[in-house]
Amino acid sequence: MSINRQQLAKILELMGSSHDGEALAAARRADALIKASGQDWAAVLGAQPAIAPISAPPNATPAPRRRAREMTSFEMLIALLQSERTPAPIKKRLRPLERALLDGDVDEATLADLRQMFVQYVATASAL
Repeated sequence: MSINRQQLAKILELMGSSHDGEALAAARRADALIKASGQDWAAVLGAQPAIAPISAPPNATPAPRRRAREMTSFEMLIALLQSERTPAPIKKRLRPLERALLDGDVDEATLADLRQMFVQYVATASAL
C-alpha cells in the first residue's frame, strides 16, 4: 500500500504546533500512517540506515544482572516518611530520627525497628 504524501505532509505540519498534545498526536498519527502502509520511516524518506543493527554472537552469554544495593537507613527513613502506607502516628515518631541518623547517633535497636517498619510499610507495598 502506498502512502498519501499530501496527507502525510499535512500531518507533519501539525508537529510544529505550540500545543504539545497536538504535536504528539500528529507524530503518532504520522507513524500510524507509515506503519499502515507496511513501510518504515527509512523507506518513506528514502534513507539508508547509517549503521547495521548489532546482533549478539550465537554463543554469547547475557551480561550478569547487577545486584541491587541495600538501602541506607536514611533512605529507608525517607521512603517511610513519603509512603502513603505509613500511618501518620508512625511518621510523627520517625521525623526526629532524621537528624539522629545524619549525626550517626542511633542505636542498633532503633535501626532494627526502622528496618522492620520499612519492610512492613514500604517494601511489601512495592511487591504488590
